[in-house]
Amino acid sequence: MRPRADCPRCLGRGVILEKDPLKPARLCDCGGTGPDADAFGLPARYREASFMSFWKWWRDWEGSQKRQRLVMDRLPELESLLAADPAKVGELPQRERLERLVHQAKTNIQHGLKALGGEEFQAWATKGRHRFKGGWEVWWIQGPPQSGKTTLACAGLRALAEREGRAGRFVSVRTLSQQIKNAYYDQRGWQNADFVSVRDLIEPLKTQPAIVLDEMDCLDGDGRVGAAMAELLTHRYHENLPTIITANLSPQALEQREGSSFARLNDDSLLRRLGAAERVEMVPALAWWLERL
Repeated sequence: MRPRADCPRCLGRGVILEKDPLKPARLCDCGGTGPDADAFGLPARYREASFMSFWKWWRDWEGSQKRQRLVMDRLPELESLLAADPAKVGELPQRERLERLVHQAKTNIQHGLKALGGEEFQAWATKGRHRFKGGWEVWWIQGPPQSGKTTLACAGLRALAEREGRAGRFVSVRTLSQQIKNAYYDQRGWQNADFVSVRDLIEPLKTQPAIVLDEMDCLDGDGRVGAAMAELLTHRYHENLPTIITANLSPQALEQREGSSFARLNDDSLLRRLGAAERVEMVPALAWWLERL
């Protein structure tokens, strides 16, 4: 198919030319040559995930609406807190970020109502704008069940692939855990009729341009499963390959959970890297500070 003449990314050329002359040109998907949903392995529910549809759902979600009303009612309280003498009110967590959010929310309240870190995540996926403190392009998206974590992660994966012109991969950690156990002929699982090895399962994921590891809480407690996941994450760290992780809990909470593979890894370096991941929390951004006052 021919490229779109009005495409803002390739300007009708069919290829995207990078500003950095050392980076190669890449095919633009506006003419149908780029990655599609099948290339990502996305479940049917998330095949059309996008930031636009996610934020529309977020505004209408009942659980979010209650907190949104709280934020709007207490915004003056946050303004007064920032204006007060720090010696009297004490240190505020991430004060500069809070000041920026309050300033933006006064112009458009939606800036303070979006999920904490969600706008930064979108800017990274769509424009490549983000400075990673931990030296690895890894995002940890956490929140309670049905809070939109997976939808947001898939929207990011699709946007990143569109920007880069390369497909990524969606991985269910629950399914991968079972497949790894099956590879060891675990009698509790299904028979490994195709003689798939752990290497067959992990190696293709190591070099994916980007991956979503969905429901990290469901990582099986089997030590072999944990070792395989540690190998995957360590390789992607060394190659600085984008990795998006969703979970109900934080990395620190998972490490402390009894029977968790994280607790059995005995890999302090990996756990520190995950603990330093850029965080998205499925709570309205300003509500995060209000809950800590």
